[in-house]
Amino acid sequence: MTSTGKNTLTNIFSFFNHGGDHYLQEKRMILSSTDAWGVLRKDLIDTLGVQRAKRFLLRYGWNCGKNEARMLKDMVEWESDLDWLLAGSQMHQIGGRVFSYPEHLHVEMKKGEFDVSGYWIDSYEAKQHLQHYPLYHEPICYFLIGYGGGYTSECLGKKVIFKETHCVGKGDKQCRYVAKTVEEWGSEIDDELINYEEQDIADELDIVYRRVEKQSEILHVGTSISKHLTFALLQGKGLDEFAQILSMDLKLPVMIQNQYFDYMAHYNPETEQPEEQTYDLEKIEKFIETQFSNRKLIETEAFEIEENQHLLISPIIIQNDVYGYISIYRKGAKFGDAEIDFLERAAVICAVKMLNERTAIQTEERMKSDLLEELFKGDTDPANITKRFSYFGYNINQPLYVLIIEFPNNTFTDSEIAGNNKYKNNSKAVMDFFNREETHYNTSFVKLEKLNKAAILIPTEYLQKKKTTIKQFAQRCYELAQTNNHENSPVYIGVSKLCTDAGQYSKRFKEAKKAIEVAKAKNRLMNENANEVVHADELGHIMILLDARKPEELLEYAHEFLHDLKAYDEKNSSELVRTLYYYIENECNLHKTAREMNVSISGMRYRIQRIQELMNMDLSKASSKFEIQLSLQTYMVFNLL
Repeated sequence: MTSTGKNTLTNIFSFFNHGGDHYLQEKRMILSSTDAWGVLRKDLIDTLGVQRAKRFLLRYGWNCGKNEARMLKDMVEWESDLDWLLAGSQMHQIGGRVFSYPEHLHVEMKKGEFDVSGYWIDSYEAKQHLQHYPLYHEPICYFLIGYGGGYTSECLGKKVIFKETHCVGKGDKQCRYVAKTVEEWGSEIDDELINYEEQDIADELDIVYRRVEKQSEILHVGTSISKHLTFALLQGKGLDEFAQILSMDLKLPVMIQNQYFDYMAHYNPETEQPEEQTYDLEKIEKFIETQFSNRKLIETEAFEIEENQHLLISPIIIQNDVYGYISIYRKGAKFGDAEIDFLERAAVICAVKMLNERTAIQTEERMKSDLLEELFKGDTDPANITKRFSYFGYNINQPLYVLIIEFPNNTFTDSEIAGNNKYKNNSKAVMDFFNREETHYNTSFVKLEKLNKAAILIPTEYLQKKKTTIKQFAQRCYELAQTNNHENSPVYIGVSKLCTDAGQYSKRFKEAKKAIEVAKAKNRLMNENANEVVHADELGHIMILLDARKPEELLEYAHEFLHDLKAYDEKNSSELVRTLYYYIENECNLHKTAREMNVSISGMRYRIQRIQELMNMDLSKASSKFEIQLSLQTYMVFNLL
């Protein structure tokens, strides 16, 4: 029995009871609650996983739509094939699945053209998903997509694919769809077509079983790694043992580096084919340094060093700072999610280990800083502090220099500096440099950091290892501080004379501080950024006077004493000040001074006579010589000679 197209679908959906069975005309039908269907859907997802359940539901919906289209074709005498096609939307609503509202409709049945988009309102599938799961990252109305495609394809005679663009199940306000023929979609739909391929449910379950086995194996390996590394951590083992444990569990080479890309540990397991896992440490070190010298690695990343050679790197992060890298290497297959999980677990254990060591080092550094501050004050017995330093394995009586760095402090008060990140950023590069040098040269620097100043003891043994002088080293520190000086404010470095025993520290500390005062005075008095390194050795006997007078006062005294001479030189382009310096240095020996300056004897006599006239003094008197030496030495300190 068939109905004419003038009848609505609602009319033919009158149900007749035949002994408990329900029929649509002669077709037997059943009713099922959406909640029960939602439980079935949940079981499929839990058993097969979302993606495989999606394929199952798509194909199920496709066949439902295809069969209902065929059934309605025979039941109703449609006025046109287009009416038959549009009845699919009504079937959605009558079946309680969704209310379909077309927004754009372009259909040419004879030409086989189909381009339709619209809304699905009140989707039962989205509601059921949200009853069992949280919001998903992609649309989840799989049955509706499949049903629409199956029904429309049967009517059009060409394969039509529905694609959901917005979905309540992923947090959108409404579900929206777009439907086109495969030809109209083009390559855009290639990834979706595989979901419509027929596959036996037994094959699906077999794939799931193998996946469960694989996940079980991954879980076992991950648990083993965590257990072994945690046990090693609790036993106080080092990074060498960590690298070996991870390497043995993964059967892959493992490398651990610090933040400066120096190797802290590495291990290569013995395998039946050792040539398969041979690797070049230097090449890997250079590769990692190239990758991350200009950027931070904040999450695990995989790289292909060369063809068929893969490296997986995970950062070791402590308090949001990268303190190292842990890597695994493999020839052949790329790394997957399992290896990423294993490496990140190991990175966390390494971070805990390094944090423990860092805390211990910081505690020791604070204790050594306190002892050093006592030495600088000079209020305690040096022998007692020397003994206490020896408990840390440090010989305070070895020859060394006191180097003081004063970082920019223009914009902060003393109380603000203590907790200000800008100060930490300015000094961090210099302090990191000292940390690297300690590791590289197997040495130790005792440091006292207070507000925006840092005092560091520089052993001569270290300078000999580095094959440099204290002046060259201090200049390197200055350049490093200036490179990272984002405030563009003065940086000052003062260096003491050589300290040979603990009793001299207070004096040497004051020398370095006085050297910084001279640098500051240059900056103030000369109206330029004279941000240079000042060495106490270069101050000569001026250092004695600096202990009693301010640098500005000495410079003012020198200006008054040498003013007429300097003004004459500037006006006449002469060298009387320079001549006076050589004459005093040569103990007033006229002939020796003339030779050194390449001037005739008569010319030199004229110069000395002119100097005495301008300065109104007799250069042969001892008192005159002292005043001249003091003034010239002051000019030298301030680079005015």
